[in-house]
Amino acid sequence: MKRLTKVLLFTAAILLSLNVTAQKALRYNLKVGQTYHLKQSTIQSIEQNVAGMSQNVKTTMGGDITVTVKEKNGNVYTSEVVFKSMLFKLEGPMMNMAYDSNDADADKTNPLNKTFDLMVGHLFQVKFDDRGNIQEVKGFETISEKVVEAFSDNPQQAEMMKKQLANQFSNESMKGNLSNMFIIYPEEKVKVGSKWSNNKSIISPFEINNQYDFNVDEMNKEEVNLSGKGVMATKEGQTVQQMGMTQHINLDGDFDFKAKVNAKSGWPIEIKINQNLDGNVAVESPQLPAPMEIPMKITGELTYTGM
Repeated sequence: MKRLTKVLLFTAAILLSLNVTAQKALRYNLKVGQTYHLKQSTIQSIEQNVAGMSQNVKTTMGGDITVTVKEKNGNVYTSEVVFKSMLFKLEGPMMNMAYDSNDADADKTNPLNKTFDLMVGHLFQVKFDDRGNIQEVKGFETISEKVVEAFSDNPQQAEMMKKQLANQFSNESMKGNLSNMFIIYPEEKVKVGSKWSNNKSIISPFEINNQYDFNVDEMNKEEVNLSGKGVMATKEGQTVQQMGMTQHINLDGDFDFKAKVNAKSGWPIEIKINQNLDGNVAVESPQLPAPMEIPMKITGELTYTGM
């Protein structure tokens, strides 16, 4: 009987030990002085109905991003971020345009190329903690000052470009835009089957709130596989001023995602997000006799790949 009791206690100890080692604190464990790479790709399709006419617009965006860790204070990293390359393509019934920073033959005098060229290679600072919360972005807003200088021969065009960039390329908007490439890890340790939730907000081109619900699917010494779903919605009563028009935006939807991360560093190996938004935009303008309702559907595929 004593021998059986010892065997049972020994077995219980082994099982308890296995359960403890199966739990892990997910964190960004990055090295000061090291540069981490991500390749980003976004494909977005917009279906809208304007005055009874159906319009489809497709936008493709991508690029290579580097994050160099300069220092760590407590659990907060200070990094320098650079867009090493950028790709932009817009296809629609009213307008088509494209930009590729790797295209050596691109027209450097084209306003679109001149503006995007200012962003490629522009160094700015990002502070984030070891759970993936972005605390601060500094130095990105100076791009708008570069725009004024680049278009100094046409002050009116320079001022127009500066106003457009002020909303889309501010420090605060970049803070939200970069949040998709940072997974926010939970405070507590996790194991296979663990779940947690968090919220993120993106404010450009309009403010939209996202709630992520995470699940740990697989975990070993090298990789952690995550999946989940979420909901997203524009801020209630939100309006955007653009080209002399007031836009009242009312959209909501959902998304699903999968992520594979390095178990040691916490850096993403791959993140894939599929988004669906539905709703309408009401446009007011002095040129319109009454507000115009534009039903709209937006689908998006976002991918971040570690390099």
